[in-house]
Amino acid sequence: VCIRDSSCTAEFSGFLLYKELGRRLKNKNPLLAECFNLMSRDEARHAGFLNKAMSDFNLSLDLGFLTKSRKYTFFKPKFIFYATYLSEKIGYWRYITIYRHLEKNPNDCIYPIFEFFENWCQDENRHGDFFDAIMRAQPHTLNDWKAKLWCRFFLLSVFATMYLNDTQRADFYACLGLEARSYDKEVIEKTNETAGRVFPIILDVNNPEFYDRLETCVTNNEGLRAIDASGAPGFVKALRKLPIFASNGWQFIKLYFMKPISVEQYAGVVR
Repeated sequence: VCIRDSSCTAEFSGFLLYKELGRRLKNKNPLLAECFNLMSRDEARHAGFLNKAMSDFNLSLDLGFLTKSRKYTFFKPKFIFYATYLSEKIGYWRYITIYRHLEKNPNDCIYPIFEFFENWCQDENRHGDFFDAIMRAQPHTLNDWKAKLWCRFFLLSVFATMYLNDTQRADFYACLGLEARSYDKEVIEKTNETAGRVFPIILDVNNPEFYDRLETCVTNNEGLRAIDASGAPGFVKALRKLPIFASNGWQFIKLYFMKPISVEQYAGVVR
């Protein structure tokens, strides 16, 4: 099995983010700083665990390269809250879904690291709950019309990114006895419901149009990879890609403007 280096770098990037926030908040808000430092400890442990596991397959990552040249990009705090909250919660549902599947189907557990997913996912869940509390403590991040638009944007971005990436990893999920699309749909549905505990809106992921449009993007991305693999000159490849990029852009615009679900009207969310 291939332990993806992207998961390792994602965990280490989380460590760097939380460590930096803890450093900057040390004098302004020691309590928050301590919370971020504790979360950075968790992320560092995850990254180290993954990197150690990769050594069993003669692979390793020099995670130090992420700290050698740091370029900072400013984001408003609420954008970090939305994105990181969803990242942690979708991470929880990804890990726990795999763990529960393997618990019922132990023959599909092809590597020992999956046996630790239950404890691992609880770290992700607690991190998400922390950002939940931060947003609730600052109602302006959730209660105006702009918040609804941004929550919709981040929900769609996180769900679409996972779905499109995982369709390229179908063989990996098959090794675990999972079907990639069914797995993603379950994770998206659970994360969407969980987000409804704090976000003012959630996406209508049960609308068939939602996955139909994502499947169009999957097909488009396959076309892009086929163009890249062709022997055509660079400018010809670029021209051939233009209509595919336009199609993907149109799908995401349509997905964004699909009518969301107001949490107040959503009986399925446990408040």
